[in-house]
Amino acid sequence: MKLGQTVLTLMMVLVIALCIGGCNRAANHSETTPKEGDSAEHEHHHHGPHNGHMMEIGEEEYHAEWTHDESGKVTFYILDAEAKKEVPVSADEIVIDVKIGDNPPKTYKLAAVNPTDGKASAFEIVDKQFEALFDQLKSSGLALTLHVNINGKQFDTPIKEHEHGH
Repeated sequence: MKLGQTVLTLMMVLVIALCIGGCNRAANHSETTPKEGDSAEHEHHHHGPHNGHMMEIGEEEYHAEWTHDESGKVTFYILDAEAKKEVPVSADEIVIDVKIGDNPPKTYKLAAVNPTDGKASAFEIVDKQFEALFDQLKSSGLALTLHVNINGKQFDTPIKEHEHGH
Protein backbone atom coordinates (compact mmCIF):
# COMPACT_ATOMS: atom_id res chain seq x y z
CA MET A 1 0.00 0.00 0.00
CA LYS A 2 1.34 3.43 -0.86
CA LEU A 3 2.17 5.90 1.91
CA GLY A 4 -0.62 8.28 0.84
CA GLN A 5 -3.16 5.46 0.99
CA THR A 6 -1.88 4.46 4.44
CA VAL A 7 -2.33 8.01 5.78
CA LEU A 8 -5.80 8.23 4.20
CA THR A 9 -6.73 4.87 5.73
CA LEU A 10 -5.54 5.98 9.18
CA MET A 11 -7.51 9.22 8.89
CA MET A 12 -10.65 7.33 7.87
CA VAL A 13 -10.23 5.01 10.88
CA LEU A 14 -10.06 8.10 13.10
CA VAL A 15 -13.21 9.54 11.49
CA ILE A 16 -15.06 6.26 12.06
CA ALA A 17 -13.86 6.18 15.67
CA LEU A 18 -15.16 9.73 16.08
CA CYS A 19 -18.56 8.78 14.73
CA ILE A 20 -18.78 5.79 17.05
CA GLY A 21 -17.30 7.49 20.13
CA GLY A 22 -18.75 10.97 19.74
CA CYS A 23 -17.47 14.13 21.39
CA ASN A 24 -18.71 15.81 24.52
CA ARG A 25 -18.81 19.44 23.42
CA ALA A 26 -21.36 20.47 26.02
CA ALA A 27 -18.95 20.77 28.95
CA ASN A 28 -18.17 24.36 29.90
CA HIS A 29 -16.72 25.48 33.18
CA SER A 30 -13.91 27.47 34.67
CA GLU A 31 -11.91 26.41 37.65
CA THR A 32 -9.86 28.42 40.07
CA THR A 33 -7.08 26.03 40.97
CA PRO A 34 -3.71 27.50 41.85
CA LYS A 35 -0.65 25.68 40.60
CA GLU A 36 2.64 25.73 42.43
CA GLY A 37 3.97 29.28 42.60
CA ASP A 38 0.63 30.89 41.68
CA SER A 39 -1.42 33.06 43.94
CA ALA A 40 -4.79 31.66 44.97
CA GLU A 41 -6.45 34.19 42.68
CA HIS A 42 -4.71 32.97 39.50
CA GLU A 43 -7.54 31.59 37.40
CA HIS A 44 -7.10 28.60 35.11
CA HIS A 45 -9.82 28.00 32.55
CA HIS A 46 -10.62 24.47 31.51
CA HIS A 47 -12.50 26.07 28.62
CA GLY A 48 -11.72 29.44 27.12
CA PRO A 49 -13.65 32.64 26.43
CA HIS A 50 -15.01 31.14 23.18
CA ASN A 51 -16.14 28.00 25.04
CA GLY A 52 -13.27 26.07 23.46
CA HIS A 53 -10.39 23.87 24.53
CA MET A 54 -7.28 25.51 25.95
CA MET A 55 -3.57 24.93 25.49
CA GLU A 56 -0.49 26.68 26.82
CA ILE A 57 1.99 28.38 24.48
CA GLY A 58 5.50 28.82 25.85
CA GLU A 59 5.80 28.94 29.62
CA GLU A 60 2.25 30.30 29.89
CA GLU A 61 3.36 33.38 27.96
CA TYR A 62 0.28 32.91 25.80
CA HIS A 63 -2.55 30.47 25.35
CA ALA A 64 -4.40 29.14 22.34
CA GLU A 65 -8.02 28.18 22.38
CA TRP A 66 -9.60 26.01 19.72
CA THR A 67 -13.17 25.29 18.80
CA HIS A 68 -14.43 22.76 16.29
CA ASP A 69 -17.79 21.56 15.04
CA GLU A 70 -19.44 18.92 12.91
CA SER A 71 -19.24 21.10 9.77
CA GLY A 72 -15.46 20.59 9.84
CA LYS A 73 -14.64 24.14 10.97
CA VAL A 74 -11.67 24.46 13.31
CA THR A 75 -10.88 27.89 14.76
CA PHE A 76 -7.78 28.76 16.81
CA TYR A 77 -7.67 31.91 18.93
CA ILE A 78 -4.40 33.35 20.23
CA LEU A 79 -4.89 34.58 23.80
CA ASP A 80 -2.85 36.39 26.45
CA ALA A 81 -1.12 34.80 29.47
CA GLU A 82 -4.34 34.90 31.50
CA ALA A 83 -6.27 33.26 28.63
CA LYS A 84 -8.82 36.06 28.69
CA LYS A 85 -7.99 38.54 25.90
CA GLU A 86 -7.25 37.89 22.25
CA VAL A 87 -3.73 38.74 21.05
CA PRO A 88 -3.58 39.86 17.40
CA VAL A 89 -0.49 38.56 15.58
CA SER A 90 1.06 39.62 12.28
CA ALA A 91 0.22 36.57 10.20
CA ASP A 92 -1.95 35.66 7.24
CA GLU A 93 -2.15 32.12 8.57
CA ILE A 94 -0.96 29.75 11.26
CA VAL A 95 0.25 26.24 10.57
CA ILE A 96 -0.59 22.96 12.25
CA ASP A 97 1.37 19.80 11.46
CA VAL A 98 -0.31 16.45 11.94
CA LYS A 99 1.83 13.37 12.37
CA ILE A 100 0.27 9.91 12.51
CA GLY A 101 2.64 7.18 13.59
CA ASP A 102 5.83 7.01 11.53
CA ASN A 103 4.28 8.78 8.53
CA PRO A 104 5.61 12.18 7.48
CA PRO A 105 3.63 15.11 8.90
CA LYS A 106 0.80 16.67 6.91
CA THR A 107 0.58 20.46 7.09
CA TYR A 108 -2.70 22.35 7.51
CA LYS A 109 -2.86 26.12 7.10
CA LEU A 110 -5.48 28.06 9.03
CA ALA A 111 -6.28 31.43 7.45
CA ALA A 112 -6.58 34.67 9.44
CA VAL A 113 -10.18 35.63 10.25
CA ASN A 114 -11.05 39.32 9.81
CA PRO A 115 -7.49 40.68 9.89
CA THR A 116 -7.08 44.34 10.83
CA ASP A 117 -3.91 46.19 9.80
CA GLY A 118 -2.32 42.83 8.89
CA LYS A 119 -3.01 41.32 12.32
CA ALA A 120 -5.50 38.70 13.48
CA SER A 121 -6.15 36.74 16.65
CA ALA A 122 -8.40 34.07 15.10
CA PHE A 123 -7.47 31.56 12.40
CA GLU A 124 -9.64 28.90 10.84
CA ILE A 125 -10.00 26.10 8.35
CA VAL A 126 -12.95 23.99 7.22
CA ASP A 127 -11.82 20.38 6.77
CA LYS A 128 -13.83 17.48 8.22
CA GLN A 129 -10.90 15.06 8.33
CA PHE A 130 -8.73 17.64 10.11
CA GLU A 131 -11.55 18.51 12.54
CA ALA A 132 -12.00 14.83 13.46
CA LEU A 133 -8.40 14.68 14.70
CA PHE A 134 -9.17 17.01 17.61
CA ASP A 135 -11.37 14.36 19.21
CA GLN A 136 -8.47 11.93 19.01
CA LEU A 137 -5.72 14.04 20.66
CA LYS A 138 -5.04 11.39 23.29
CA SER A 139 -4.67 8.63 20.67
CA SER A 140 -1.35 6.88 20.62
CA GLY A 141 0.68 7.75 17.56
CA LEU A 142 -1.15 11.03 16.84
CA ALA A 143 0.77 14.30 17.26
CA LEU A 144 -0.43 17.79 16.32
CA THR A 145 1.91 20.78 16.51
CA LEU A 146 0.93 24.46 16.34
CA HIS A 147 3.43 26.79 14.65
CA VAL A 148 2.85 30.49 15.32
CA ASN A 149 4.97 33.63 15.57
CA ILE A 150 3.76 35.96 18.33
CA ASN A 151 5.38 39.39 18.60
CA GLY A 152 8.53 38.21 16.84
CA LYS A 153 8.94 35.00 18.84
CA GLN A 154 8.40 31.64 17.13
CA PHE A 155 6.46 28.98 19.03
CA ASP A 156 6.25 25.34 17.90
CA THR A 157 3.94 23.83 20.48
CA PRO A 158 2.40 20.35 20.72
CA ILE A 159 -1.38 20.62 20.81
CA LYS A 160 -2.84 19.15 23.95
CA GLU A 161 -5.38 20.48 26.37
CA HIS A 162 -4.16 22.81 29.10
CA GLU A 163 -4.00 20.90 32.37
CA HIS A 164 -3.00 21.90 35.87
CA GLY A 165 -3.92 18.70 37.67
CA HIS A 166 -7.60 19.65 38.03
